[in-house]
Amino acid sequence: MSGDNPEHVPRTLGKIGRVAAVGPGSAVLEVGCGLGRLTAALAGVAGHVTGIDISAHAVAGARRAVPEGNVEFHVADALTWKSARRFDLILAMAVFEHFAPREQERFLNRARRWLAPGGRLVLHVPIGRGWSARRRGSKKTGAGADYTGDPTHRAVFTPEGLRSALGSHGWRIEREWVRLSRWGWPAPLARAAQALLPRRVREEFAMEMMAAAVPEKR
Repeated sequence: MSGDNPEHVPRTLGKIGRVAAVGPGSAVLEVGCGLGRLTAALAGVAGHVTGIDISAHAVAGARRAVPEGNVEFHVADALTWKSARRFDLILAMAVFEHFAPREQERFLNRARRWLAPGGRLVLHVPIGRGWSARRRGSKKTGAGADYTGDPTHRAVFTPEGLRSALGSHGWRIEREWVRLSRWGWPAPLARAAQALLPRRVREEFAMEMMAAAVPEKR
């Protein structure tokens, strides 16, 4: 589901369309825009898209790849960046795991200020604990390590951990998607078998999670 993977862009847009009305009058912020693949797709449907990334190299690539017009890019740290614009949708795909717990709180507080009334925050994280993570970790990085092998990850999530991180900082999840391992089975058979399991057991096989959330009133 990662936004900068071109194979995932159509699926990501489809999920976004179920929770947010992205159209000519809407403003979108993509945090961690990378090379701009998802940004370009969003620019085709939204009124204005702002992409920020801490990597100057990534932003330079995004500027080359995405036509000018209703898109702007900034080299910026999401924990310090300021914007006078308010956004109907904020996306952070494969970003939240780069924040330590206190940084997660800072980011969520900033996202609250960036959102326009009625706006949505959509987060995506890889799942770093459970059967799927242990299986992939043993192949890639050794037991006990983050299976992605990315040394910049500051947090490791389970589905319940992401729910808790959002809820404890005043966000309510409206919709979520948890992608499960297929165990090497055909997809229909794996889905049918997993549907019979309790959620706690089923989510042991989680690989990644995407959640759309709104701020609770204070």
